[in-house]
Amino acid sequence: MEPPETMPHHPVRVQTMVVTSLANAVAFYTQVLGYTVKAAYGPAIVQLDTGDRTTLILQETHPAESGKSPATVLAFQTDDIAASMQAVAAAGGTLLDLSPRPCPVGVVAEFLDPAGIRHQLIQFSNPD
Repeated sequence: MEPPETMPHHPVRVQTMVVTSLANAVAFYTQVLGYTVKAAYGPAIVQLDTGDRTTLILQETHPAESGKSPATVLAFQTDDIAASMQAVAAAGGTLLDLSPRPCPVGVVAEFLDPAGIRHQLIQFSNPD
């Protein structure tokens, strides 16, 4: 199925892996897969250097506290997060954020696709 010509392309720019132990995840991805830590955003979020435009984030969560369990979350880049949120809702997705919320690189909004898979829309403050 081809997307409508008026719908802009939303490239996957960020892949977030929600983990229960940040230290174990960092050890695994650095020692086993050869990534290096590029940045840390507080005590629970680490960005790994992938060597390309896709950002790989490890985010620690405690399911009992947050209701989130280990998962991989794709973040789709948009230049107009409000319009993209409307498109998600109109196409049968469920918005988990009713308005964009700040994140270290811009604003983000979480949603469930029609199959119930959690993802994000992200609008960067500086798109480069």
